[in-house]
Amino acid sequence: MNNTIKLRQLATKPPTLKALQRPAVGINGCSQPQPDQMKYSFSELVFSDRRRTLTEQDAREEAEYNADIEQLKDLQSNRESIQNSINTRCDTLAITLKYLERSGLTLEDVEKLSVIHVAGTKGKGSTCALTESILRQYGARTGFYSSPHLVSTNERIRINGEPLAKAKFTHFFRLVYDRLLFGREHERDMPAFFMFLTIVGFHVFIAERVDVVVLEVGIGGELDCTNILRNVRTAGITSLSLEHTQVLGNTIKQIAWQKAGIIKPGAHVYTHVTQPECLQVIRERAAEKHAQLFEVPQAEELFALNQRSDFLNSCNDYVRLNGCLAIALAYDWLRQSTGRLHRDYPLNWLQLTDEVLHGISQANWPGRCQLVQYENMRIHLDGAHTVESIRVCCNWYRKSTKSSRNPSILVFNRTGDTDTKALLQVLQQSCSFDMVCFVPNLSSAKANDPNQTSVCYSDEAQRERASLIAEAWQQLCDANKQVNRGRMYNTVWDAFVEMRKRYPAHIELDVLITGSIHLLGAAILMLDDFHLGARATNGST
Repeated sequence: MNNTIKLRQLATKPPTLKALQRPAVGINGCSQPQPDQMKYSFSELVFSDRRRTLTEQDAREEAEYNADIEQLKDLQSNRESIQNSINTRCDTLAITLKYLERSGLTLEDVEKLSVIHVAGTKGKGSTCALTESILRQYGARTGFYSSPHLVSTNERIRINGEPLAKAKFTHFFRLVYDRLLFGREHERDMPAFFMFLTIVGFHVFIAERVDVVVLEVGIGGELDCTNILRNVRTAGITSLSLEHTQVLGNTIKQIAWQKAGIIKPGAHVYTHVTQPECLQVIRERAAEKHAQLFEVPQAEELFALNQRSDFLNSCNDYVRLNGCLAIALAYDWLRQSTGRLHRDYPLNWLQLTDEVLHGISQANWPGRCQLVQYENMRIHLDGAHTVESIRVCCNWYRKSTKSSRNPSILVFNRTGDTDTKALLQVLQQSCSFDMVCFVPNLSSAKANDPNQTSVCYSDEAQRERASLIAEAWQQLCDANKQVNRGRMYNTVWDAFVEMRKRYPAHIELDVLITGSIHLLGAAILMLDDFHLGARATNGST
């Protein structure tokens, strides 16, 4: 039986485009609860690879790491500097190059790295995680740069799938920070948060002698500081929707133009973008660079042809959405690599090898369609933040709770310029909740972990934002003649305390936390300290 599938190469100037069918969504696999799981904190259950006893040396390294993160916060853009970056965004790549060279690296040094570059609105992180995991199964030593982090900043830089050790993070932080500080031309002459970490990542990947770097774009693509590389041969573009409109543009075609800015001359570009107008823009940009563009099929088609639909059904939902794109990117890098890792795969060909299946099954991407059982709660974590991804999240949550009689509770927040009301409409129409909690990205009333602190928004501004979201929910309830079960809480802690006041400890709860990766991080940290007898900090509004 022929169990291979060919990719459709997109010509540069066809008259029309055939839109891809939206993927179906199934229930994800979740972490199986262990008999002794309650000895673990919530974060240890989320990050299953972090279950270990800390030594005194670990404690010292943790203290040094936290001190560096406190300094890193000073680089994080506030509202004024964000506006400045919008006004001067054409200089982003030149500014990145200036700081890169000041840190001790040339662009030629960085371009010796072999890179897979991925842009998109939704799914680029999980696509990168799957791609990286597959390549490790082929024997590659991998580097992986992603954003944002879920709990700890060092998650953004990974070697062979593991977050950079905090001692190593401290070493490279000090190396880069001190060089940049020493070379300042004026007091504010330092890179912003993301640009600084990108430069640190390049230092790490060069020092660690990785075979391949899977590089996730921060915002957009064309002007993103990861886009200083001129010789990337493999690139991917995930699904697109409106985001960061103040920076990227107000139309989906403008968004597509920015994302396609990562395409380099002669590159192979893979996408599962569905909108014809977006594909047209991507095709035009690929033609300008004499790059080859390939449309990736749905995962169901590939796995069905290989008679492995059972495997796909057992996977997390992000595999169904982004698995084929990850496989295509991994195969393209393997065929273009030289030496021991080279594979003579045909250009427009996909197949489920053992390495691919193992890579997919071993991929670890917490906070995306993830179910964790903790303190008599089934906690569903998903960082969905666009209308499309919220729909996927709701489908997953409905199927996960289909046979459940537990009270259903939503914990939600969304920052940025996303149309929050559209997200709320999907949540209200797709799921039935007994309790709805709108919260800022604040774990509790005490000072936030330095890895979670946002200088862009004060605590007060975050609470005002959560209050506005609660008002929007009220308006939707009134318009649809539904009972409003929503309320704004000052912290995530206060929301969970109220849950347990309303539903005693013996009642199991289904909880969905979504809308923002930053919210997930705050919730994970909070739940490490939460217990069934916890009290509210300073109340709810």
